[in-house]
Amino acid sequence: MINIAICDDNKAMLDYLSREIGECFQEALVNTKISSFDSGKAFVLSHRSTPFDVVFLDIVMPDINGFDVAKIVRQISDETYIIFITTENNLVYDSFDFQPFNFIPKGKTHILEQKLKQVIEKLIIHISAREKVFINGALDSKHYVSPMEILYIKSNVNNAEFHLKSDTEYVRCKLDIIFSSLNHYIFARPHNRFIVNMKHIKRINFPTCEILLDNGETLPISRGYKKIFEQEYIQFTRNFI
Repeated sequence: MINIAICDDNKAMLDYLSREIGECFQEALVNTKISSFDSGKAFVLSHRSTPFDVVFLDIVMPDINGFDVAKIVRQISDETYIIFITTENNLVYDSFDFQPFNFIPKGKTHILEQKLKQVIEKLIIHISAREKVFINGALDSKHYVSPMEILYIKSNVNNAEFHLKSDTEYVRCKLDIIFSSLNHYIFARPHNRFIVNMKHIKRINFPTCEILLDNGETLPISRGYKKIFEQEYIQFTRNFI
């Protein structure tokens, strides 16, 4: 379940956003708990007690403005997704200091609804990409790892090598089975023996069929996987870059 906060001093807008945001997540079949706050102070008090996963945040508010609220949110955690919603479009560049996930301008209803839907669709992709991966390793080493810890996975006959940032773990399982269990928004298969975490790709040379990772290692792209891998990587860049 995603724990969501909406903070806006305008009661009518607060009710509207709560309804529209709730409907967007329902359409995507994602469970949420939505809490509404009509002041920055009320939100901060609740967030300090139990941090929210996502906050839709107005900027211009009387008691404490959205930027000051965002500063407090970032002091508590870098994990909370901040989405600014405001009539002050000129503040978009100032908002970058708080690492917002997105910036939604208030305006005509149909435009606001369209933008909300687009942002929430992308938000769901990002949140799902954080889900931890279970590794059933050798010597009863069973544990979960963050997707960002995985650089790539290599097939070695009936075993798989999980190449992590810190070490390598070995799992007795076929690559097909592992790939089917992974999040395909960030993991792709450029070769029948490799699965790559696209978040760790530094550069791709399609003419030479080679992937350069951010740790300096290179992986091959096979002819049979090249076309679909290229399509998956283009979609990845649209969602995450």
